[in-house]
Amino acid sequence: MKKFYPLIALIIVLAIAGTYGLDHYRKQREYQQAQTAHLITRCVNQGLLSLFALQGNDWEKNPDFLDKEEKRLEQRIAASPDAVLDGKPFSDWQGALEICDRLKVNTTRQHRTIFRSLTEMAKKEIWSLDTARSEPFQKRRISAIYRTKVAAEAAAQYIDDLEADISRLLPVGRFSPETLALVEQQLQEFIFAKYRKGGFSKRRVQQYLERQQAFYQLLKDNPNGFTLRGGSLFFYDKKLHREADELNRALLQGEAEFFSSWRQIVKQ
Repeated sequence: MKKFYPLIALIIVLAIAGTYGLDHYRKQREYQQAQTAHLITRCVNQGLLSLFALQGNDWEKNPDFLDKEEKRLEQRIAASPDAVLDGKPFSDWQGALEICDRLKVNTTRQHRTIFRSLTEMAKKEIWSLDTARSEPFQKRRISAIYRTKVAAEAAAQYIDDLEADISRLLPVGRFSPETLALVEQQLQEFIFAKYRKGGFSKRRVQQYLERQQAFYQLLKDNPNGFTLRGGSLFFYDKKLHREADELNRALLQGEAEFFSSWRQIVKQ
């Protein structure tokens, strides 16, 4: 019997070592899963923080802000992996990096769609009455209004589109079910439960754009029906005067509301 004691002791040692090894592997996997979820959540959050900066911008004073913010977003996302990773890269990490890179591209494209047209809408010379008869300026106005209508659609759908985009991207990571569940949990907890749709009104924005288009189309269709006197319009026909005056008054009243709506795309 005594000759079996060393064998029994070896089995016990191996069992203890195996248990320790499995526990160490489990803890390591859990830590890696946490880092993966943290990185993806951080990348999504960086995109939303960039949106908040953009929606708070004064486009008349800072027309180049979109390009500057794109560069800042790229820098912040590029710095995120080093800020999160503890240890050597692992398989899930590579998937998270790819998702972050695609999110950056998609977010930049979405922000351009939403805000690029505002740089045109805020340019006073496009809407100057001095250019009311100008065909090139009329084309610029029509183009700006069209792009802003598209932008309003994107702004109204921002959170829904972001959630759908992430759902499409997550399979790219080829994560284990446990990692995927943690990623989705943290996204819900730190992103979609934290950020939600703001007070952006697509209806009011589009109403303003339609009035803008109608006003300048009216002037274009009646080039000989008015003249400029001291920077103000003077109409020869009372009916034309009344129609243009009503549209212009609605535009003046709605301009502040139009631009303030873009500050409320997403809120916390």
